[in-house]
Amino acid sequence: MKKFLSLVLALVMTMSLVTVSAGAQDFADDGEITYKEAVDVISALGIVDGYSDDSFRPDGVLTRGAAAKIICNLILGPTTAEALSAGTAPFKDVPVTNTFAGYITYCSQQGIISGYADGTFRPTGTLSGNAFMKMLLGALGYDSSIEGYTGANWTVNVIKQAVGIGLDDGNDNFVGSQAVTREEAALYAFNMLNATMVEYDQQNTIVVGDITINTTSSRKDVSNTTDTDGNIGSRDRKMQFAERYFGDLSEHDGDSDAFERPSTTWKLKSKTIGTYADEADATYTSEVKVGEIYSDLGLSDGISKQDVTLYVDGLKDTYSAGDVVRGSRQNVGGDGALLDVYYDEDADTLTLVLVNTYVGKIAAARKATSTRDAYVTLDVSDSFTGPGGTYDTDDFSKDDIVYYTYSYKTGEKCVESMGLAEKVTGTMSTYTTEGSVTVAGTKYNANAKSAKKIYNLATTVDRSKDVTVYLDPYGYALYVDADTSVEYAVVLNYTAEAGDFNDTAKAELLFTDGARKTVKVDVPSALDASAFGADEPGKLTKYDIVSYTVDSDDVYSLNLVADAADGKAGANVELVTNGRNTINAAVDNKANLGTTPKYTTAADGKTIFLVADTSGSKTVYTVYEGFANVPTIKHNGGTPGKVAVFMDSTGNGSPATVVFIEKNASMTMASDNQDIIYIKGSGAGQSYTSDLGYYYEYDAFINGQESTVKTSAAYSKDALVYGPIYNEKGIMTGAQSQALKDSNTNNGLGGVSNTVGTDSVTNDVIKLGNTHFAYTSDVEVYFVDVDGKLEASTITGIAADQNDQVFYKTNDKGLLTDVYVKVVDETETVTPGAGVLSATALAKDGSGDLVASVTLTGPAAGDMTFNVTVERYMEATNIWQSAATGTVTVANGNSAGQSAALIAGGSLVSGALYRVTATYNGGSVTSGNFTA
Repeated sequence: MKKFLSLVLALVMTMSLVTVSAGAQDFADDGEITYKEAVDVISALGIVDGYSDDSFRPDGVLTRGAAAKIICNLILGPTTAEALSAGTAPFKDVPVTNTFAGYITYCSQQGIISGYADGTFRPTGTLSGNAFMKMLLGALGYDSSIEGYTGANWTVNVIKQAVGIGLDDGNDNFVGSQAVTREEAALYAFNMLNATMVEYDQQNTIVVGDITINTTSSRKDVSNTTDTDGNIGSRDRKMQFAERYFGDLSEHDGDSDAFERPSTTWKLKSKTIGTYADEADATYTSEVKVGEIYSDLGLSDGISKQDVTLYVDGLKDTYSAGDVVRGSRQNVGGDGALLDVYYDEDADTLTLVLVNTYVGKIAAARKATSTRDAYVTLDVSDSFTGPGGTYDTDDFSKDDIVYYTYSYKTGEKCVESMGLAEKVTGTMSTYTTEGSVTVAGTKYNANAKSAKKIYNLATTVDRSKDVTVYLDPYGYALYVDADTSVEYAVVLNYTAEAGDFNDTAKAELLFTDGARKTVKVDVPSALDASAFGADEPGKLTKYDIVSYTVDSDDVYSLNLVADAADGKAGANVELVTNGRNTINAAVDNKANLGTTPKYTTAADGKTIFLVADTSGSKTVYTVYEGFANVPTIKHNGGTPGKVAVFMDSTGNGSPATVVFIEKNASMTMASDNQDIIYIKGSGAGQSYTSDLGYYYEYDAFINGQESTVKTSAAYSKDALVYGPIYNEKGIMTGAQSQALKDSNTNNGLGGVSNTVGTDSVTNDVIKLGNTHFAYTSDVEVYFVDVDGKLEASTITGIAADQNDQVFYKTNDKGLLTDVYVKVVDETETVTPGAGVLSATALAKDGSGDLVASVTLTGPAAGDMTFNVTVERYMEATNIWQSAATGTVTVANGNSAGQSAALIAGGSLVSGALYRVTATYNGGSVTSGNFTA
């Protein structure tokens, strides 16, 4: 539970730490990369490449030749480095034709690398961490002979210096003697970008007789007086490696990520590579006491609760756990939630960032199209958690159970990360009110967001049956999947008397899976009826519904949950109707026990219907799951059949759990289905042949099969057609019903209609447009993507989308039989921002006052106002100090603008350095230095 920084949880952390990577390269194995920030930045600069299969292979071992290429890319840039060649072989095992010959030659000439005593370089050999660090130090300007990087103890000096300047930062398990992996090389090269370069005043060797004298001044940092100062870290007038060799790269501290964690944003020119959360001072993945945070941070004084800021899933929340003091027993965080703690030592404040872990099921996995990357949609109904949504990835399949994080931050409001949930299957022996479950002998505590739902489900599970527990990345239970369909039964026969050489009463039960079995039972004497066939509310009689448990001796303990009684009767009375999520079976719509009844007319996709057909010479028992599958059962007048309805709810009106209906000779059962054509409209003109005359021809899908259709009328837009009418030449001249794209046609029951917008299935009811529909068991569902390709799917594959066009066909009961979803991808919008800001500068106006100007890359779309800050360089303290602020407005249609006077001429310090920074919409540009 305490703070962790090791690689054990590094991959878990990586998933949630990177929240924006619009400019970063997407590798197929992104999920395997631990040092995501380093790999993103280094690959964006072209220093380390991926492979042709779009993978990065982070654990691949770095060769000596590949290391030389990295160094050249760092110093020369990828374009110049690629042009390097070797006129002669630099080493005897590196011919000029070797892929890395040019890189090895350059690094050797610069004294950055060396070969072996036998004249070889061994380019395919592995490279130790010590050796790679030595190469990086050489590129930073460290002299091997002066610094002692040669001789028997060279590794000690190299590692001392490398660790001292932070080249190994981020790898707590660095071992210099081990071979460097590709992602470790990226990490060390990334750290090098932030490192300060060094130089020496003089390096002379004097030989006097047999004595050699080395004269060397002390090493010093390379100064930076160029405009790149401050691109990396603060403006310190020191030359960081990236400031010399990658002037277009900039690091922006002080940002926040999608969850409001303090973050760093990397940009290459105006393009964002990514935003990466800073390393927290303490991290927890379970509920933690405030006093423990106090201790882990090593605080000596308490922090007032007023100085603690809490963010939950990207939104500022109320912190209510009291002052942060030693021994505080108040709790923050939650099991399975990531809590990052940031301590600002200067301000003596705390920022707590809580990222919850949610669970959902993949409702649909969409392939990439010409206008959108591959993505998945989440089903978060039933026992799943969180708001759901879509997520760009091709890593998951339909019905996968995944954990995910979600940000409510303004401008985000979306799924930020996702992973496949680990699952454990076994018998559930115990559960607690806190949501913990013990499966296969192991106890799993519940994720904070799932605890209540897990407990509610666990109470309904037969503890002799197997369940599957899905875990979050921290090992907490997120979701329990269990089969609860055999929890109830209908009593067909029962005797309270033991006998026939048996010492236990028996009952014949009809189970909810359709099985019938005579079993030994244990029934409380209070349930014994005067006669088994009598209608006695509160007593165990024929066709009653019971719940049961089974002990180790296979004795079923029965509990009465619903009394059977005469059902509704009369001419054309439909007790249940195929596809309608209502029931009309019990008199007065009673459910459960007759002595204390509940009332309901509702059913859903999980309602179990048990039907006993007693109309023939032999009773036939059938089970149906869900209102879409149960046939229409109609009473036609005469003797009523028995009915029992059980609703697992403390209130009224909830969907029934189990419904029993006796279908006698006075009752009938029936059901139905349909087909359609989808026409892909276009601007195609008329065609003509002597046999057919004038006609239009369109690509179409006929009952889900790709084909064409000839029509007498033009279809400039997509259409769904039911019951096409053809003339003798095979040209479609009409239809029983049709709907055109964008028409929002509603042709009623049995017809074709269309609307805009979809939602996901909940308990076998789906919302299309503003209407909820049930559907037939064999409903046909297709997606037509933006490229006109058809993809067969299922009703559960439809997810929430407010823009998609939907065509659907219903039968005469209003049941969906066919659904075609025309995918409408949203056009991405770009918010004008820092990209339009090109340059800023300082100058004196005609009165000698200091003014600032800004220049845009193109004309402004509307008046744009930029904030400008003038700074003066203070020699005594070696810092830039704010001297004035103001604004510059660029009028609509113009590309430049100038401020009013910022500093009067008489107030300017002659010979002093000034510069100005202009900011707009989160971006900024700083001018070159201006000498007054």
